[in-house]
Amino acid sequence: MERERDNTLPFLDMQLINSKGVLSSKWYRKPTDTGLIMNYHSLAPKRYKTSVVAGFVHRIYRACSSWILFHDSLEEAKKVLESNQYPPSFYEPIINKALSKIVSPPEMTDTTEEEKDSEPFLIFLNYRGKCSEDYARDLYAICNDPHKIITPNVRVVFTISKLKSSLPQLKQPVNKMFRSGVVYQIKCPGCQACYVGQSVRHLQTRFREHINLDGPLKLHLAKCAARLTEDDIEILGSSTRNEQHLLTLEALFIRDTKPKLNTKEEYKSRALIIRS
Repeated sequence: MERERDNTLPFLDMQLINSKGVLSSKWYRKPTDTGLIMNYHSLAPKRYKTSVVAGFVHRIYRACSSWILFHDSLEEAKKVLESNQYPPSFYEPIINKALSKIVSPPEMTDTTEEEKDSEPFLIFLNYRGKCSEDYARDLYAICNDPHKIITPNVRVVFTISKLKSSLPQLKQPVNKMFRSGVVYQIKCPGCQACYVGQSVRHLQTRFREHINLDGPLKLHLAKCAARLTEDDIEILGSSTRNEQHLLTLEALFIRDTKPKLNTKEEYKSRALIIRS
């Protein structure tokens, strides 16, 4: 529970203001907000940057309860835009257009059955700058040419390649023996009989328990005169949710793999309920 401080209370994108029992609201940003948005000079379609500006206007409009608070919040948003190198000559017309749609929304027109059935043919293009926009504009011109016999409904969707998709992954993967919240399978190196289990702790801890503590797996290894190594254990699945979800996941793998070394039958009592 969060109580108001200095007669204000943040809630999602709004800051509720209590002025002697009269409530009002304005746009709210967390103290940890860095103000980092899509940079104006980034290699991205112009309409993406237009959507960034228009999104600010609509978000602030929904959060503010008066035009005075809307103006103050919009001035704050302009500072965020300028800190990300958006020039006023770019964002001012977009703000005016968005405000015009809010104040005087366009009239809704009934769509015909033909318009409803004509789904656009999507063309996905990797955005490469102005040449991509010129190609899309020429493509629209060809499709909208009234002298053409066939005029398909085409929509160009630009995709952006991120830096992480071009660079190798520098972070080392976590060793499987140090992972937790997993469903694992252990195969006997002598006869390939397997055991399926789950552990919310490090897999290494559970693996040592199988080797040192009495149980069906240790008994079977003694009969086969086999010695387990980390190569004999495999992670089948993982879950970051609660233990009940992990137990259900274990039951599913036991049902599918039918391991010979599992002696307990509790998993059969776990019913799965699918909610639509």
